[in-house]
Amino acid sequence: MTGRQRLVVRGSLASAVATLLAAISHTHGGGAPPAPTIVIGMAALLVLPAGVLMGGTRPPHRAGAARRLGRIAATTAVAQLAFHGIFSILGSPEAGTAVASSHQHGGLAHTVAASAGSATVHSPMLAAHIGAAIATVAILAYGEGVLLRGWDWVRASLRALVSTRTFPDVPRVLANRVPRIRLAPVAAPATGVRGPPALS
Repeated sequence: MTGRQRLVVRGSLASAVATLLAAISHTHGGGAPPAPTIVIGMAALLVLPAGVLMGGTRPPHRAGAARRLGRIAATTAVAQLAFHGIFSILGSPEAGTAVASSHQHGGLAHTVAASAGSATVHSPMLAAHIGAAIATVAILAYGEGVLLRGWDWVRASLRALVSTRTFPDVPRVLANRVPRIRLAPVAAPATGVRGPPALS
């Protein structure tokens, strides 16, 4: 896998995790569920920044782990605020409800936003977004390493399973070495070799 492909894969996974956790936490916190197109659009917009945040094209190393964790935590906190604002403003697929007007406009209906007032943060919403931020930081910071270690464990288990399995011995058809046959020297007859008579 090339460096650019790794960047796109990491960015795609990171943005999908962050956006999905933010949408779920926003809904569980009492907000209207965001439209699927908004969630997909937000995830698509965050692919490149998330790839850069995840460390670019190189896997993380120990020396920069603390700096990387701080960068992920700060970015995730800001992203949760942005997600809350966008999900609150854009709202759910049913953006509003019609309310009859009491003014003298002949029953003209005014549309009132269904999510009016939900842009403010209350305790369940705040707790849900903080929980999503913590889960996102944990997944983004340690998820790749856990997956790689899990894959190594599966490969080692399969290799051990195959190597400990006993197969029947295959009989050897040919010996390792074929013995050389030495011919005894043949003495030539004194009269010569006889053959058919010559045609005259």
